[in-house]
Amino acid sequence: MSLHHDSGFRLTKLIYSHKFGFRRALIVSGDETMKQARQILANIITKAEEGEDRQFYLGVATTADVDRVGERVNIKGLTNLDEYLKNPILLFNHDIHSPIGRITKVNLLDDRIEVEFTFANTPKAQEIKQLVDEGVLNALSIGFLSLQRLRDEAGNVVHNSWRWVETSVVTLPANPNAVIYRYYDEEEVDETMQIEIMEIKGVVPDNDAEFPVYEDLEREWDADESEVRWRKYVGVETNEDLQDPAKRKKYAKRFFWVDDENADKFSAYKLPHVDVIGGKPYAIWRGIVAAMAALLGARGGVDIPDEDREKVYRAIAKYYKKVDKEPPEFHKGIEFFKALRKLLNVIGGVDEDD
Repeated sequence: MSLHHDSGFRLTKLIYSHKFGFRRALIVSGDETMKQARQILANIITKAEEGEDRQFYLGVATTADVDRVGERVNIKGLTNLDEYLKNPILLFNHDIHSPIGRITKVNLLDDRIEVEFTFANTPKAQEIKQLVDEGVLNALSIGFLSLQRLRDEAGNVVHNSWRWVETSVVTLPANPNAVIYRYYDEEEVDETMQIEIMEIKGVVPDNDAEFPVYEDLEREWDADESEVRWRKYVGVETNEDLQDPAKRKKYAKRFFWVDDENADKFSAYKLPHVDVIGGKPYAIWRGIVAAMAALLGARGGVDIPDEDREKVYRAIAKYYKKVDKEPPEFHKGIEFFKALRKLLNVIGGVDEDD
């Protein structure tokens, strides 16, 4: 994936797979046409802000997974985030002549990049928005310039160092996990809508539903008893054991959230859902349900930062899909319990700002 430098007017090099029928990446050079595209987009967004309220969408721009063409990016190998945020353009199918919106937030995680974006108020952008709203389009893809490539043990190409150029809504992504998963209205977000990197307070150890769900979905869940079995299984029984990074990592896998700044304390680990049965670890369905209920506010909820709740929700929801069950809606559950807590505070004479 080398950048073309033909007299400064070569705009793009598209990597195209005939086997899968999609564009892999877009690489652009900073020439007059790119400047024109930026100006067009600036005008588009200005007009949109003067018009009706916008909607904002959340999605996964890319992940560390191997894609359909046997390639993957090292998320930590991104080298130009500050530069990218100066022109966070949203395109359609990596077409530089089709700016349709902008990225408004970026969330960098160990295994993926999440983005928030909004559509411009143009016929083309609104046409794409309509297709997204109807579920016809629900995928994203990044355009990037690879600076360093290598092959892993499986023979896949790893882009170990790379520059982020653009993000696109696409008809078919190279990475099947790069999807759009929700939208919300303008009044739900900060009015300034400044581009920012979302701060992540903790980590989600069991992010990929890696444990098999125990076949008896009616098995009772006892967090305390299963904790005893888990500590014995991973060899972590005292606070001293938690000082060992390797043991700490094994212990954390039982939980959906950990305060990584205090990971040397047992109190930092929240939302357990794994037990040891017959010498093997299993995710327990009732433990999963209890974790989801606590996340959404049941029985007083769970004390984790608001910034982390949605990524925890997605981790728990993966287990729901494993057993062919539909998870409760995230935003509706959160809003319900926020409203309930507000009502109880009013009844009790408590100022929410205290």
